[in-house]
Amino acid sequence: MSGHSPMDEDRDLDVWVQQVTETWRTPSLRADQLPWQARIGRSGSEVGFRSAVRPGRMSAARVVGSLAAAAVIALVSVMLVNSLPVAPGSGPGGPGRDVSASASLVAGSSSPVTPSPSPVTPSSWPGATAPIPTARVAPLGQGSDELFALTIGADRSRYAADEPIEIATTLRYIGDEPATVSSSGAGLVAFGIEQLDGPVDAGWARNDDCARFDYRPGEVEAIEFQKSGGYSNDDPMADFWREFFADPELRLPAGQYRITARAEYGDPGCGGWQTIEASIVIVVGD
Repeated sequence: MSGHSPMDEDRDLDVWVQQVTETWRTPSLRADQLPWQARIGRSGSEVGFRSAVRPGRMSAARVVGSLAAAAVIALVSVMLVNSLPVAPGSGPGGPGRDVSASASLVAGSSSPVTPSPSPVTPSSWPGATAPIPTARVAPLGQGSDELFALTIGADRSRYAADEPIEIATTLRYIGDEPATVSSSGAGLVAFGIEQLDGPVDAGWARNDDCARFDYRPGEVEAIEFQKSGGYSNDDPMADFWREFFADPELRLPAGQYRITARAEYGDPGCGGWQTIEASIVIVVGD
């Protein structure tokens, strides 16, 4: 027998529960101040107890009461752990992220704010088709061979009728050794314009002279867009062509157009001609 009366045991149990509660709320108290000590794993799946009272001095009622109080503590701990935000596991979108570790503080506030995840759109799914180009998309065309890489681009894919169209073109020498090539005296690159839904078709006019050009590895040349072509006075579109070639800007009537940069070059003896093309398609008007 322990020598304690039932009233003493109830009083001891009340004092112990109060100690457990105070220790739970006040981390500064040591665990060895409790008659019983509970250890709860962070995952909530592991609970352990050990007695700080010598065997033979605790009644059955006190043991039952102690276990009941410890069970309450374990249940509360599990509820607290489960309430923590947990990122989703690996799935089609990749491994999850620990949301609680990503929380940040708003300036002037002590409250943590968790950043919103980036929205997932159908275009970001694996295998999704590319979005339809809009006026904000800058078209880019490329072509290359063993010596040169040619690119052509516009600042957007749609323009209003008679709006100036900006074309940017580069020619980069990608050979391993310096080289000398031949081409028209106006340069290696000329431009052509073809209306895909109408009669406009101009370009590819070159001088017949033969000039030599030297290139070094990595050299890049910016090519200014230039109109080329010709027409006769009895051409049904003569008035259009006169206005077209007189305007320093590139303006086109409503329609769909393919604009092509073509590089032509040969060996230093003006033979063995090679051709590279790069094109873009733009829409003018509605």
